[in-house]
Amino acid sequence: MNMNGDALNPNAIVDLTDWVSLENADGLAFPHTPARLRDLTSGDFSAVTSSLDHLNSALLNDGVVYSATVPAFRYVAALLGDPPSRAALTPRWEGGKFPLRGKLLAWLANVAFDVRFGQEQRIREWGKYSPTEKFPNFTEIRNTYPEVFPSVASYFNDSDSRVVEVALVAAVRFMDSPALTVRRREFIPLVENILMRSSSESHKRLAVEALSAWRQGGVLIEQYADQLPSVECGGVHDAQGESVDEPPF
Repeated sequence: MNMNGDALNPNAIVDLTDWVSLENADGLAFPHTPARLRDLTSGDFSAVTSSLDHLNSALLNDGVVYSATVPAFRYVAALLGDPPSRAALTPRWEGGKFPLRGKLLAWLANVAFDVRFGQEQRIREWGKYSPTEKFPNFTEIRNTYPEVFPSVASYFNDSDSRVVEVALVAAVRFMDSPALTVRRREFIPLVENILMRSSSESHKRLAVEALSAWRQGGVLIEQYADQLPSVECGGVHDAQGESVDEPPF
């Protein structure tokens, strides 16, 4: 739900966004970004694959986010939480590969990793920016966390354990939002019982770091994270870069 208590409406997000004024890694976001976002629910293999590639290459390029990433972030979360859209996120050609809904959740988690407070501070140091330098895209994405959290949380009971874990990773990264820190205590059992027992070393590491930070009332600091299986056609990779999963499509 958004800050006004209304359900996120994916169609409204695309229709009401002024895409002409926004940019992605390729330049102007219009017309390609809104078209690729709509294609996510097309059910067409080629169109969906192209849309996933757009999320990764044009809206989250080597850890960089753009002005168009902000409404895209809200749109992906809206799709995940929208009952009529959920069926379209389970295409028939998916088979037993990593589910599309899981890849979208992972993209949200990867964006959240790249706009974290620690990354913002690092960019300031690397670029020798002023301590008061604004990073509006970072701030705007982080401000959506209370709004998009319910969509992500709706997958904590998903039938696929891989999807559950990715949803939890995204949620953990959202928990540094001042509006969500009050929910940390109720969230701890899920982190302990699922992420701490994961076969993924990076998920276990995240759980340890998060629980330590929360118990001290601090902010999660992730020094390193493997990219989750979000939009690339390759699989999950471990710290050595070796594939530990099959391609999703």
